[in-house]
Amino acid sequence: MDEFTVAVPTSEGPMDLHGFVPQAGSAGRIPAVIVLQEAFGVNPHVKRVCRRVAELGYAAFAPELFHRSGRGAIFGYDEFPKVRSILAQLTNERILEDLRAAYRYVAGMPQVDPGRIAAWGFCMGGWASVFAACELPLAAAISFYGGGMVRAREGIAFTPIVGRLGEAGCPLLLVYGGKDPSITPEDIGAVRAALSSHGKPHEVEIYPEGGHGFFCEDRAAYHEASAKAAWTRAAGWLCARLAQGRAEA
Repeated sequence: MDEFTVAVPTSEGPMDLHGFVPQAGSAGRIPAVIVLQEAFGVNPHVKRVCRRVAELGYAAFAPELFHRSGRGAIFGYDEFPKVRSILAQLTNERILEDLRAAYRYVAGMPQVDPGRIAAWGFCMGGWASVFAACELPLAAAISFYGGGMVRAREGIAFTPIVGRLGEAGCPLLLVYGGKDPSITPEDIGAVRAALSSHGKPHEVEIYPEGGHGFFCEDRAAYHEASAKAAWTRAAGWLCARLAQGRAEA
């Protein structure tokens, strides 16, 4: 596996994009997945996810959405108060610019099939993954416990996108923990209803014993059984979508 970091331009300075690309084979261009961070930066957990995606045979890329606060800005899971000042400035417009910059680089790589690019995000990255599905020509998008899609959150600049779900251009897999107090059953129902009303292909998986962040081994919320089941479900779903390539949703 080839691991590297490249700086891609944005209007507010360069953004580091961490790449994880399988060794070249004879199968031609390969699919790619843009892995979108939790609210704690492109930390070891995010990079482990990228490596697992690359082991599936896909190129994986993690953009530093906190690049405006400095390169390599990561925080501990007990340091959320430090993150608040960043989230108070990270608007939809800024995130969209970062998503476009990452997508442009990934789609331009000679070993990547631009018709088979997906997004997979966690926490705030789960929100960003669905947002990307509304803005970029993706083949698929996965959101793990993506909050803030239905209700605005105090002190956080990016805003709900439930009203834009009719613009989603690819199939969506939405994964939640049944014990996540930050994303209510009503929120999940509102997302489902919006996607269904527009006829958008989507699937929802709820793991009853999982809380917010249940997939992350480094968090106190980690729930092993739910995490293993969610990985199997999401990886299989992703492989099926990327085998097909992009289609109008």
